Amino acid sequence: MLFKPNGGFFGNLFRLQGLLLFWHLLLIPLLTSGVSIDRFKAKIIPSAFVALFLSTLILGVNQNNRAFGTLGEPNVLATTALFFFPFMFFLYKKSLLRLSIITVTILIIILSGSRAGSLGFIAQSLFLLSIYKVKLSLSRSTIIAIVFILFTLFLPLSQSALFESRSQIWQTAFIAGLKSPIIGQGFGNIQKPIHEAAVKLDNPVKYQVVDSSHNFILDFWIQGGLVGVLSILLLIFLTLQSFVHHKKVVELVAFLGLITAMLFNPVSVVHLIAFWWLIGQGIQ
Repeated sequence: MLFKPNGGFFGNLFRLQGLLLFWHLLLIPLLTSGVSIDRFKAKIIPSAFVALFLSTLILGVNQNNRAFGTLGEPNVLATTALFFFPFMFFLYKKSLLRLSIITVTILIIILSGSRAGSLGFIAQSLFLLSIYKVKLSLSRSTIIAIVFILFTLFLPLSQSALFESRSQIWQTAFIAGLKSPIIGQGFGNIQKPIHEAAVKLDNPVKYQVVDSSHNFILDFWIQGGLVGVLSILLLIFLTLQSFVHHKKVVELVAFLGLITAMLFNPVSVVHLIAFWWLIGQGIQ
């Protein structure tokens, strides 16, 4: 009602991640809080994980030699594997089965060619090793994983590609958010602010169609300003705190992997649903 950007209600034609979707996503934690999936996960999650792996092998690769599976995009495929991994890992106790799950997850990530997926899996592995090998507490293991995730944010700064440079897109997105730093420029309104900032900076991003910051925090910065960024960071902190307090290790591992991947790639609806569902699982 404040900004009325063109197409802001339904969002970009290709992503449809506008205000309407955002309202529905906000309902997910409220509707799913306290709803257990224990009676379903023994059947549904293994079937979904196997289907994800088979689709990776069967559907082949895109023009960049990267597997995409039924989700249609390599990074989305890898991030989905990160989400399923802890549920599968803790569903079975036998070492051979767990080793197979780890191998399949790594194989999906390798075939997808997703660097963000690799970083997400390393973050999850660090957390699990800290708990079960080093015998650290949940809180300390979580801090180690978060420090690693924060460290990875400096990696794109070394990219030198002229086009699709993540560091350039991040810089442009940050400048775009400065136009309305308090309350942002409206949800569903990313493409136009980024283009305007790219023209102002006179960088190669102005020649591209960029409808995402390739970082969900920067997306909140453009759309919701400081209010949006602080709100989502507070929700993430409270969710992590709840998972640690209630010893929800599976959800915690999934959340860490998901956040890592979402910090480097445009988010899909698949992962937005998973993200907000996990926030709902943290509500007590």
